[in-house]
Amino acid sequence: MVGQERLTRLEAELEALGERVALLERPVAAPPRVLVPLPPKRELAPPRVFAPRVQDQRPDVVHAAKPAAAATRPPTPTLRERLGLAAEDPLEDLFGGRVLAWVGGLAVFLGLIFLLAIAISHGWLGEGARVALAALLSSGLVAGGAWLHERTTRVHAAHAAVAAGIAGLFATVTVATRLYELVPESAGLTLGLLLGASATALAIRWDSRGIAALGILGAVAAPLLVDAGHAPDTLALLFVALAAAAGVLLWRRWDWLGLAAFALAAPQWIAFLFDNGSAVSVTVALVAFGGLGVAMAIGHDVRVGAPGLRWQPAFLLALNAVALAVAGWLAFESLDDPTAGKVWLAALAATHLAVGLAGPRLTRVSHELQLLSLTLGVVLTDVAFALVADGWVLALGWSAVGVAFAALQRHVGSGGRDGAFVHGGLGGHLALALVQALVVARPVDVLTGAESLTAAGVASVAALAAACLAAGRIAEQQDRAWRVVLDATAIAAVALLAAMALDGTALVLAWMAEGLVLAQVACRHDDRVAACGALGFLGLLVLHALVWEAPPASLASGLIAPGDAVVAVGAAAVLALLSAGWLPELSSRVRLGLRAGGAVALLYLASCLVVTPFAGGQAVEGALLDAQQQGQLALSVFWALVGLGALVMGLRRDVRVLRIGALALLGLAIAKVFLLDLATLTSVYRVGSFVGLGLLLLVSAFTWQRMRPREEVRSEDAEVDLECGIDGERGLQ
Repeated sequence: MVGQERLTRLEAELEALGERVALLERPVAAPPRVLVPLPPKRELAPPRVFAPRVQDQRPDVVHAAKPAAAATRPPTPTLRERLGLAAEDPLEDLFGGRVLAWVGGLAVFLGLIFLLAIAISHGWLGEGARVALAALLSSGLVAGGAWLHERTTRVHAAHAAVAAGIAGLFATVTVATRLYELVPESAGLTLGLLLGASATALAIRWDSRGIAALGILGAVAAPLLVDAGHAPDTLALLFVALAAAAGVLLWRRWDWLGLAAFALAAPQWIAFLFDNGSAVSVTVALVAFGGLGVAMAIGHDVRVGAPGLRWQPAFLLALNAVALAVAGWLAFESLDDPTAGKVWLAALAATHLAVGLAGPRLTRVSHELQLLSLTLGVVLTDVAFALVADGWVLALGWSAVGVAFAALQRHVGSGGRDGAFVHGGLGGHLALALVQALVVARPVDVLTGAESLTAAGVASVAALAAACLAAGRIAEQQDRAWRVVLDATAIAAVALLAAMALDGTALVLAWMAEGLVLAQVACRHDDRVAACGALGFLGLLVLHALVWEAPPASLASGLIAPGDAVVAVGAAAVLALLSAGWLPELSSRVRLGLRAGGAVALLYLASCLVVTPFAGGQAVEGALLDAQQQGQLALSVFWALVGLGALVMGLRRDVRVLRIGALALLGLAIAKVFLLDLATLTSVYRVGSFVGLGLLLLVSAFTWQRMRPREEVRSEDAEVDLECGIDGERGLQ
């Protein structure tokens, strides 16, 4: 019963499923077809190539997308294209269509200037008539040039006429405002603004370099050409003309315009600084023209947008900074206000530092120009600091700035332009500190006794040494070469300071202590610079002893101050012997040389001490020789005895180096007796010298035979055994 119900239910579900499948498979009537006309056939555009997105837009970062952008960059226009000539135009078209036009415009402009000058000098026309005539002629040139530009295709003559007219109108406004006072200053400035704006608009709209060259540059030079003086109203008109040049420069990116306008305007506003007696007007002029110069340089760099440093904005920025610094300082000096000049230099330095340090915010300004601005700011800061400070304070300040650059190197690194800037700042400031320390301390005069050492000199040299040591430790992480240079400079400064502050035994002990400290530093930290410094102090000790305390002449005449000589030569010997054991990474020959040098120093000191009692005429009673000859005889015997003792010790301890040294000393004694004593001693002492030396040499030879080296004994015993063996074999046979 239950199975029958399940079968019935299954049949019902199958029937419902069949009905659904039938509904789905039922054909659907297609919609009516509508014919739509096709659009006209177009030519397919070339596929666009999308460069990968560049995250960092700084020009000093190289990206993978730049080669593609460089490949699609339009080719550089040729000289013919820049001059506006087609490929098929002959060269005479350049002369006939362009050169003649612009030379004519220049001639007309100069003619207007000459007309005003002649009329003024001869009094032909009244002031109002002269101005009206010049304005009428200039306006006619502008109107005629504009009319020609609208109705001709060759527009060179039209542009030349407009440029000459603009320059003439600007000169007319300057004469009417400044010389004749026919126009109020406010009205003259307004007219100048209108003329500058018109010239800027026409040069940009018509893309005319001629209007920029003749019109705008002529307007900049107009106050100078008409001899308008250096009054404030003339300076205002000059600022307007220079601002017009800046506008064209920033819009059209004509490199030559900025430098030319600055070269024409700078002598005029600099002359105003010295002709005006007010510090306020001088400050206003410096800020106005200086700010405009900085804006021109930065704006030009932003508009060009090319990677790397472009020389035009860089040169303009540097030239503007130098002109502002020199002119501002001299102008305030002429006003007997040096404090204002120092404040101006400090403000100028702070401005350039701010521009250089605002790198992350000025993303469109090239990194190279920012570094240049930072460099100018640092240089101006140094100049301002040199004017404010003096003596050891100046050396201390420059040393501190050098340490700051060393700290900056840890964040910037040693490569690239940033690294070069940091290296220049570090080396430059420490070099300035070195020069200032030498100027203040006067080491030559102090060492020669002409002057005494001052506290300022000590502070200057000490500040230099401390700064070099600190900078060397900081800069080592980026560039080890800097640590070598800075540590060497610090060691030299310490040695110089000791030489100037101390003398005699105190100086010798100070140099020995410094050498021992450096040797210990080299031993513990494996520092090659410290090792070289220890050897350098050893050389200073040897030189000082040979020049002052124990000169070579002491071997003949004795020591003048035996106590000082013992300290000096003994200090050199101690430093040499200890350095041989402490200094790391020394070759066996260098160690042997240091030990031998210490031994030779002690022998030299003992030899001088042997000769010293016989100096000063203290002869032995009944002796036939004078005191000096007695000392030489004693010296010969002393060398022979020391050589014999060293030979015995070298043989007993089997030390080859000691044996060689002993034989060398005996050879030196032989040479002295045969060459010096034979020629200087009398017959009796000559005999004694030779007999004594001969006996000592015989004892030395006997000692050598009895205590000869082990290697030679073994080789001779082996030869004897071999000979005995051969003889035994022959006897048996």
